[in-house]
Amino acid sequence: MSIFVVGINHKTAPVALREKVYFALDRLPLYLQDLLGQELTQEAVLLSTCNRSELYCFAHDIAAIREWFCNQTSLSRQELESAIYIYRNEQAVTHIMEVACGLDSMILGEPQILGQLKQAFSESCSANAVGALFHQLFQQVFAVAKEVRTSTAIGACPVSVASAAVHFAKQQLPAFHQAKVALIGAGDTAELMVRYLNSHLANPLLLVNRNIGKAAALAGEYGANVYSLDDLPLVLQQADIVFSATGSLTPIVTAAMMNAVMQERTAKPLMMVDIAVPRDIAADVAEIAGVSLFCIDHLKCIIEQNRQGREHAAEKAREMIREQSQLLIAEMNAFDKVGHTIRAYRGLIEELCQAELLKAKHQLRTGVDAQQVLETFAYTFTNKLLHTPSVQLRQAGVEGRFELLSFAKQLFAIPDP
Repeated sequence: MSIFVVGINHKTAPVALREKVYFALDRLPLYLQDLLGQELTQEAVLLSTCNRSELYCFAHDIAAIREWFCNQTSLSRQELESAIYIYRNEQAVTHIMEVACGLDSMILGEPQILGQLKQAFSESCSANAVGALFHQLFQQVFAVAKEVRTSTAIGACPVSVASAAVHFAKQQLPAFHQAKVALIGAGDTAELMVRYLNSHLANPLLLVNRNIGKAAALAGEYGANVYSLDDLPLVLQQADIVFSATGSLTPIVTAAMMNAVMQERTAKPLMMVDIAVPRDIAADVAEIAGVSLFCIDHLKCIIEQNRQGREHAAEKAREMIREQSQLLIAEMNAFDKVGHTIRAYRGLIEELCQAELLKAKHQLRTGVDAQQVLETFAYTFTNKLLHTPSVQLRQAGVEGRFELLSFAKQLFAIPDP
């Protein structure tokens, strides 16, 4: 059995592929139940964000795990082949720690990934997909992430995809301050974006969301105007810039909708920045005259500027992670050996007990006095339980291996005479 990571991320797959290999949060229990039900893995955690979809598992047959991962999408095996990576044991632990610390993120050091990983772990716990091994592993992962953020500069002046998107739009549109800006979504990422936008806009933000109540709560804090999804075409007619960050599995803005909207706008250009994965705005919207459509992968110029300023801190963090992953693997190997020994010894004792218990039950059925049966059972079981240890200790004394006697006193908590 080994710890494995199987996945794809922003380094190996463009957004058009990443959005097709996505494990929706509300369906994680179903995926986990499928994995456990097929006995493909003993423990598992599934993580899906805009930058990655990864399965962390404790399993024996990595080929079967890879097959399962590929079967969760309609993509052909050829399309996925070059994007999938697999890490094992220490390499896998190192990768999970780097993910938690934001070192493997599109934006180096971004803080949101740790919360997303904690939520994925919590979902796996609720689905009974986490046992003793992964509980130990992920508690250590979270502890390392906390240490990295407090002892290095990797978390200084945190940058997120939301802030990068706003910065990108400002570069594209010099009159950004006076623009009418619409935002589709009211989740965690959208909330971050509202915060960044609030100080940059002269006009009230146009906030569109399926859940009006949730949008209203967010809008009330920042003075935005709230609209339902039914009002989206009207909002698109008014806006100069549209940001989108929802958790929808299918496009919210289609080419048909945008064709109708652009007719009403009378050739007024529209900039759209979609940072959702799967994408909220259909890819063919980019072909419509007057629309400039950008996705999360277009933010790389902003992201690279951030990365260059944090590389020294990142290297220090990676060194800390290397040390901690090596230590954790050593502890897990020791834990596995100790666990195996305990299970084997318990099995021997239970076998002895069952053999004597069968004899005792037989005696009771044949009418032997119960008091006598119990005394015989206790005497015989005790003798058999102590026979092998006694033989080994006597032999150790004859051979002068007195350290074994000392270990036995510790093991059985025998007081000094």
